[in-house]
Amino acid sequence: MATTKSYHEMSYLKTFEERFEYLKLHGGVGLDTFGADRWINQNFYRSKEWKDVRNRVIIRDESCDLAVPEFLIGNKVYIHHINPITVDDFSNNTNKLFNLDNLVCVSFETHQAIHYGTADYLKISGLSERKPNDTKVW
Repeated sequence: MATTKSYHEMSYLKTFEERFEYLKLHGGVGLDTFGADRWINQNFYRSKEWKDVRNRVIIRDESCDLAVPEFLIGNKVYIHHINPITVDDFSNNTNKLFNLDNLVCVSFETHQAIHYGTADYLKISGLSERKPNDTKVW
C-alpha cells in the first residue's frame, strides 16, 4: 500500500529541495491521472467549494512555492494535491479532495517537476524572494 503524505509532515522539512523530494511522484509525460475523464476534474476546479478551499490554501501558504517563505510565486498560483486524486475520489467524494492537509501552493514549474520530472526542471534561482513589507498575497 502506498504511503500517505501530508502537509503537516512536509512542514517539518525546512528547505525547498527537501519538500520537493518529499512530494515528487516519479511520473512520466502522458501518464495523466484522468485521461479521457479529464472533464471530471475540470468541473471540480470550477466549483465554488474548490475556489473557497483554494483561497484558504493560498492565504495559509502566503502564496509561496511549497509553502517555503523565501519562494514567493510571482505569477499564477497552482494548488497541488499532495496525494494525487483519482476518478474514484470524485465518485466517492473522498476527504482527499478538500483536505487542507493534502494541499499546497506550487508554481507551474514546480507542479510539472513534481509530476513529471526532477529538480533539474526547476528554476530555483528564478523564484521571487520574499522581502520585508511585501504584502502581496497572490
